[in-house]
Amino acid sequence: MTLMETIRAYLGWCPMQASMRPDLAVRPAGTAAPGGQNGLFRAEPGWWRRYHNQLFTVALAASAATAAVYLLIGAELGYPDVWTGLAIGAGGALGFLLGHRKQYARVAAGEFIRANMSRRQRVIRDLGGPVALILSAAIMVLFVRNEMFGQIIGFMLALSLIGWATYGITILWERRHHTALIAEKGSMYTLDTTAEGENA
Repeated sequence: MTLMETIRAYLGWCPMQASMRPDLAVRPAGTAAPGGQNGLFRAEPGWWRRYHNQLFTVALAASAATAAVYLLIGAELGYPDVWTGLAIGAGGALGFLLGHRKQYARVAAGEFIRANMSRRQRVIRDLGGPVALILSAAIMVLFVRNEMFGQIIGFMLALSLIGWATYGITILWERRHHTALIAEKGSMYTLDTTAEGENA
């Protein structure tokens, strides 16, 4: 061992130090990362990957679609259709309000990280979105074919109300727990925002 190597050994220098240097763009997490990537999450996941931004986009799109449909067929709208839509929307929002704590607690525990899911859970998660879109489209086609124009607006109104309620409840949950829900690549997990608040 040379003199320099001896000095470095006493000072705690490691020849693999450069390769072990932590990447500043990621933050270590206690569970496996999405896709099983090295157990690390990005500290800045991006605007779209934040779950509440996805909910905001969906709610805004549903409201815009409701307004567009109303302008097209508003004359066919009846008050029972409005109240039915509001009742369905309120019921969906209440159901989410009652169950969101348990659901988000499971997310925080790492159950919805893709590497931790069973094959059945992955299939259900992958097919959930497309199936919901197909069912919604089928309902709309059914309403149009039967000329149930008032029911179309009621259905769109219900979707819009559920979307905004889900968005608002999610924002409140994140602020209460000082965390952000991240949805990307078939995974969903939480990111601590305490440090971000201190640095802001």
